[in-house]
Amino acid sequence: MTARQVLLLRVLLAAPLVLAGCAAVDAHEVTRSARRLGRAVARADRRDLAAQIVPGVAPSVDVAELVGGRRATWGRHLARPGQVTPEAWVLLAPDHAVRARWTKEGWRFAEDPTDLYARDTPLAALRALVLASRHQRWDILVELAPRRYRLGLSEDDLRLAWTEGEQGAALRAARDRLAEHLVDPIVSDEHEATLDVGEGRTVRLEREPGGWVVVDF
Repeated sequence: MTARQVLLLRVLLAAPLVLAGCAAVDAHEVTRSARRLGRAVARADRRDLAAQIVPGVAPSVDVAELVGGRRATWGRHLARPGQVTPEAWVLLAPDHAVRARWTKEGWRFAEDPTDLYARDTPLAALRALVLASRHQRWDILVELAPRRYRLGLSEDDLRLAWTEGEQGAALRAARDRLAEHLVDPIVSDEHEATLDVGEGRTVRLEREPGGWVVVDF
């Protein structure tokens, strides 16, 4: 399977779990949901397919690809997934959600809940941007800028940019829009990542030796 196909399957298989939240869901329940979705794809039943996908995830799903000429293959992959790992979000604060993963011992944190400004994944970098800008951690925002922008950029530059005038208002509005989409699927490879935040806007990230940085949001 290509990286794009794997991503699409991850998006689809995540959809039932988003509905379940942190309830006592296990891999068997998600597998059953995947089978139902696979049957809908195999029948090219767009209505049934849409009914089994969380509305917030739907824009990221290539329905035309699923019900097109390869629908039998997609239906087979969904009906018999190789591995299912249920995940959920734990909201520790209004602007601090971390991932949890279901194991045979029950739910376990899948990341360090105390590392607010990690940059080891695209999601962590985006969350760090939201938190750092709200808490006025200009030093963190400097680290989140790409190296080519970071040269000559100071904490005071960022403070002025984020807090004054129309530019500050625009940055804060973009930040708040990003925060609303942190649980949406992120498309990424080893070097770049993107997040669709609606209305034709896309957040872009790049991977540098020290972690992920935000190119545009």
